[in-house]
Amino acid sequence: MQKKEFIIIPNNKELKLFDDFSTFILPLKDYSIGFNEYFSIDEINKISESKNVYVIMNKLLHMKIYDFKNIYNKFNSNIKFIVEDIGLVNIIDKDRLVLYENHILSNYKAINYLNDIDIKNVVINNDLTIDELMKIKSETKSNIFYFYISKNMLMYSRRNLVSNYNSHFNLESTDSYLLSEKVTHKELEINESNDGSVVRYHKVFCASKYLDDLSSFNLIVDFTNIDDVSTKLIIQNINEKNLCNLIDSDYYFLEHDIKYKVGDIK
Repeated sequence: MQKKEFIIIPNNKELKLFDDFSTFILPLKDYSIGFNEYFSIDEINKISESKNVYVIMNKLLHMKIYDFKNIYNKFNSNIKFIVEDIGLVNIIDKDRLVLYENHILSNYKAINYLNDIDIKNVVINNDLTIDELMKIKSETKSNIFYFYISKNMLMYSRRNLVSNYNSHFNLESTDSYLLSEKVTHKELEINESNDGSVVRYHKVFCASKYLDDLSSFNLIVDFTNIDDVSTKLIIQNINEKNLCNLIDSDYYFLEHDIKYKVGDIK
């Protein structure tokens, strides 16, 4: 198989570690949440002079949409945007827009509807089975993005969940915890920043076992909260199908149907 190009969300502003990659997703400061690093407009524009760049804004922005309208034209024209707040489709040119409705976009009918209204670039859920993903591949003509490797973000909140917990129980100040979920006993990471709190699954979701099947998708590798050793292993073996066996990973969703997705209940 020909080597696949991956789209990288870095966990460090020193991009030297990722020199072999040409396309990046950069979280925009004040407009995104749950990442290790955030970038200013000037930093993003500078990187876009030598790399292909997407800006990610994964917050629901509410009135802040109007602030973005005032800064949109400050970005270099070659930069594209991955956005969760659907209100931004009225500001960003459609050919520069990738819609990322986290945990919602899970079937080909929704993707085709968006295509009909000229939203042709979308991020789909990575809690889908490989059969569901292949169905989407066969039934759509949209440009599909997929989180191929990541510590999956389960939810985010504008609330300061960690500091409120520390305050309530008179605990020492910290901005993160590793929790054990009582029913499944799975480990979850909760991290807090100035903008709120994010919960992620502790294991790395890795779909490398199905790399051949997913080759037509735009595959995103999000290094957020991934340790240095695993980061290096991923970089060194990113085109290998056995990568999932080299790191502490999980690909349960790819092989087990989860009946909670939008559209499942009739």
